[in-house]
Amino acid sequence: MLHYYLKKIQYFFFKKNFGFSQTNIDSYFSKKKHTVISFSSIHHKISTIQLNEFFYLTKKFNMIFVKDTSRSWFNNLDIQLIKRNINTNVNYCIGYSMGAFNAIMFSNFTKIKKVIAFSPQFSIHPFISRDKTYLNYAARIKKWKYKTLKFNHSTEYLLIFGDSRNEKYHASQIPNKKNIKIMIIKDCDHETAPLLKKQNKLKKIIDSFLIG
Repeated sequence: MLHYYLKKIQYFFFKKNFGFSQTNIDSYFSKKKHTVISFSSIHHKISTIQLNEFFYLTKKFNMIFVKDTSRSWFNNLDIQLIKRNINTNVNYCIGYSMGAFNAIMFSNFTKIKKVIAFSPQFSIHPFISRDKTYLNYAARIKKWKYKTLKFNHSTEYLLIFGDSRNEKYHASQIPNKKNIKIMIIKDCDHETAPLLKKQNKLKKIIDSFLIG
């Protein structure tokens, strides 16, 4: 925990402004009936805007790509800005890691039919989570509006985890509800989406859940 407080002090005295908004959005509309909102993961470099993830879905859906550029785990995202970009009645969310956390959280603020989330953290809050992997990012968050994952009763959720210790920990914190399905991938750590992509299984899992 000392590391967390040292980072808090460092970020307080050495603030950096990289010149881009905390909520970055790219939209691709092709008159499809359904829209997928893709929330990007951290990509590690805080000085850059993340890539648009799951881009292949533009072939089948309207797409809204949301980048949480301050890596805030939903705490700094402009929810109303994202909602204003949605113009279809049937919508889905997708994300990996932090993006998975953000995808699940967003389903609590507008009508989302399905969410597929790869390796979401239940929480990165230093006083809640046993997983200390993300303390550097947690130290940057000034105001914690959303400390843990929240789910609603109407959205259908598919959460995919690896079987490492931290992955199992986050999976164990997910509430047992009929609308939440959890899948565990054997011999896999946090890199669930990259591994499934390498095995040529990622698209099949996504398509069968969203379209099936």
